[in-house]
Amino acid sequence: MLNILLLGPQGAGKGTQGKLISAEYGVPHIATGDILRAAMAAGTEVGRRVQPIYDSGRLVPDDLMIELIRDRLREEDTRRGFVLDGFPRTAVQAEALDAVLEEIERPLNVVFEFQLPEEVCVERLTRRAHDEGRIDDTPEAIRTRLQLYHEQTEPLVEYYRLRGILVGIPADSPVEDVFAEIQKALEQVAVR
Repeated sequence: MLNILLLGPQGAGKGTQGKLISAEYGVPHIATGDILRAAMAAGTEVGRRVQPIYDSGRLVPDDLMIELIRDRLREEDTRRGFVLDGFPRTAVQAEALDAVLEEIERPLNVVFEFQLPEEVCVERLTRRAHDEGRIDDTPEAIRTRLQLYHEQTEPLVEYYRLRGILVGIPADSPVEDVFAEIQKALEQVAVR
């Protein structure tokens, strides 16, 4: 079983690396951003509730995110493992994730912290907004998201370091080099 959590600022490459890990190791990539964008595109009740929050760059309320993740982690395709990307983003969410994982008896094996200078994050997000037509990646929303990351998510680095499962990954290298670092770390996790 391979249960992985990806932490890092927006634009650090978590989505790209999550998809590579998923393809290589045969576990689903669970990206909360994708789940939320699909709900908004489909016009579901959840989608309508989160649209204005999401568009402004603010964090979706903990209770809603916890509910979405709890439901997703109970699906059959996560039995062999998962790559969780974009959750948790707050201490409350981290504690709720611990409770959910304990309930389903699937603890995290490793937490990858993607390390990247903020100016590179801004550059990548600005390029993504243009290349992918992401209307939620406005300059104002990007600044808000990065500020929230530093205030609310970055403290989780220490939370997972204290548990002995945090691995820092320099994320300013080419995609293939970052993935090679992840693979080396996963080999070490398999040995534990």
